[in-house]
Amino acid sequence: MPSPHRLTRADVAASLWGTVVLLTDCLPPRIRYGYVHRLTRALLVKPLPHMGPLDGSVGQPVQQDRAALSTAGSTCVLAAPGLDVGGIGSVIEMLARGLGSHGVRPVVVCEGDGVRAARLRDAGLTVLSVSDEESARSAIDGVAPDVIQSHSAPPYLERVALRSGAGVVPVMHNTEIHYTRGRWSEFAALMAGSITGIAVSETVREFHLRHVGDRTPIVVVPNGAPEASIPSLAEREHARDALSHALDVEIGDDIVFLCLARYDSQKNIAGLVAAFGDAIHRSALPLRLVCAGDPSDGAELRRADALRRASGVSDRIHLLGDSDARALFIASDAFVLDSFFEGWPVAATEAAAYGLAVLLSDVGGARELVARDPDRSLLIPNATGEASLVTDRRVRSARRMSRKQVNSLALQLAVETIARTVAAERSHPAGADPEVTHPLDLAGVNMMIAHHAEVIRAAAAGVRRSDQPVWDGREPGHA
Repeated sequence: MPSPHRLTRADVAASLWGTVVLLTDCLPPRIRYGYVHRLTRALLVKPLPHMGPLDGSVGQPVQQDRAALSTAGSTCVLAAPGLDVGGIGSVIEMLARGLGSHGVRPVVVCEGDGVRAARLRDAGLTVLSVSDEESARSAIDGVAPDVIQSHSAPPYLERVALRSGAGVVPVMHNTEIHYTRGRWSEFAALMAGSITGIAVSETVREFHLRHVGDRTPIVVVPNGAPEASIPSLAEREHARDALSHALDVEIGDDIVFLCLARYDSQKNIAGLVAAFGDAIHRSALPLRLVCAGDPSDGAELRRADALRRASGVSDRIHLLGDSDARALFIASDAFVLDSFFEGWPVAATEAAAYGLAVLLSDVGGARELVARDPDRSLLIPNATGEASLVTDRRVRSARRMSRKQVNSLALQLAVETIARTVAAERSHPAGADPEVTHPLDLAGVNMMIAHHAEVIRAAAAGVRRSDQPVWDGREPGHA
């Protein structure tokens, strides 16, 4: 337990960073994200500990069929912003690697370059980097695609897509609360010139229909995640030893909840840290929270750290930087995400594939993910209210209340419930051979790729997919 003097200093720091966050939130989103977050990251972020891959290994991505790429009947451009931040890049990588097996040749056109773009090129895929309308036009003219999927692409790329003559399919990844009236007008024009839209969850579909109407059919295709296998006991013990080393503390048999997310206003790390601290105080079980992700907003990271230190249980709440996801999943017992808004959380999908119970706030995709493992996973209310009605104003209001958000008690009770489930499973383990691993049918990556390919092929033929607006889990081609 920290000393009273240290606790007081931590409380003052939490209030100070809360004020900084409040002032930042008053700025327009384009200023906040375009300038302020970059500045706070440069000035406020210090090196964070991290957890590397286990024995240098990494998770196996979906592998593309190179022979299928050469014989694919349709060419589809996957147009996107940068690939290395957030779940969009992960989804594009899975699509790029898997569409060839479904008769579609993928070409990625994105802003800038980076680690993921280089990895895709190394795998034999075409990735073209653009920076403005002229370079985008040149890239797309050179590809001459049949279809262009716009994955939250910048407006200039959308304009080039509409003028290209290809069938356009916007993919809606999030509830876009920061769109201005002008941006919604641009997106409405994109939808009007498109064949079919894809939303990653029903929440996202409803949100966009409310803003742009039903001028174009929108089907729901949930995000998938790379397939995983339940780790053996030996792998788990190795991963937990590695996590202990990364945290510089012996975690032993503690029940570890993992939050894999950026330190960003959307992800509500500060609210999670505050509520989880209260959960630790009220529980007789040995709970531990590990947050890991990119520190995209230095003020949010500093505030979360101050709340951690003020909690009185700072030795059981840890903030890591970018870390190896697979290693963290294997070392953890449960996954928690208390975001204000999401389209479909890819990290939570991955966690479910590794056999973790998931605890999610009510955001896009959360209900569907919890329903995949209802005996072990839980949904709690969103800290801003109804998920499909989230706005920037509601998020600002909830962020002001990070110490005691409206869903704080629900989160604490859910943590306790899942922790008891984990403890019971440990006491009565399944009778299967602990050295035998088996894949879990919770990631849905193959189904995701198959449904995207179905929509792309239909768009290449000029056919609108409107017969089945919400994916119901059936195989593609069965309306």
